[in-house]
Amino acid sequence: MAPRRYGAASDGSIQPLWHGKLAEDFTGADTLRFMADTDIQLNGNVSAETLAAIRRAGYRYEGGEVLPRSGKEEMTMSEEKTTGAQAPEQEAPGGSGLKLDVTARPIDPIKNLVGFATVKLNDCFVVEDFKILQSDKGLYVGMPSKPDKSSRTGYRDTVKPITKEFREELHGAILEAYQQEIEKLQARIAAARQAPPPEKASIKGQLEAGTKKAAKENAARAPKEKPAKAAER
Repeated sequence: MAPRRYGAASDGSIQPLWHGKLAEDFTGADTLRFMADTDIQLNGNVSAETLAAIRRAGYRYEGGEVLPRSGKEEMTMSEEKTTGAQAPEQEAPGGSGLKLDVTARPIDPIKNLVGFATVKLNDCFVVEDFKILQSDKGLYVGMPSKPDKSSRTGYRDTVKPITKEFREELHGAILEAYQQEIEKLQARIAAARQAPPPEKASIKGQLEAGTKKAAKENAARAPKEKPAKAAER
């Protein structure tokens, strides 16, 4: 019997299964393995960035599997025997271990669309056209998408976070970058309002200045000498 390819998510939507699991049920190791599989499909091998993320999380990549590092396991068991259970290892900054560099661009609202964002991952991969949207409950992030007639909304997301935790981290970083840009705009507007208006010359002053300029230009033009008439014989 062939394995199921789709399953019902917690929100009732039908989502594709990966190795029999929904994305929302992924463990940390599942996410790392998915990253490795994606690298292989796109590039034919696992990228150095993905391997580094696997190592940072305390795993190793071997035979297509993400496995706990044996050295880390032995150290943990030894420490538990001598000092008891240790505090859980802290996650890398950002939670996922991925470096997120977000550039947000506010725009004049178009319906509920108020901005766009671009996200650079680990200084090696860029995803554009994240949408920043306004609802009654506040701002939220829309994934990059393309038209799809078979979709209920008419669009299909082309980028999908794998885990709930990373989705929250990504959305938080985008909204924070957008808010910072809004604050910069507000600061510039406030500074412009406080600055004194430029002085405007009066109409009389403008006329006098124009007259002086014209006279100066006329004086600079040397009159042409007329040729002398031939002496009469």
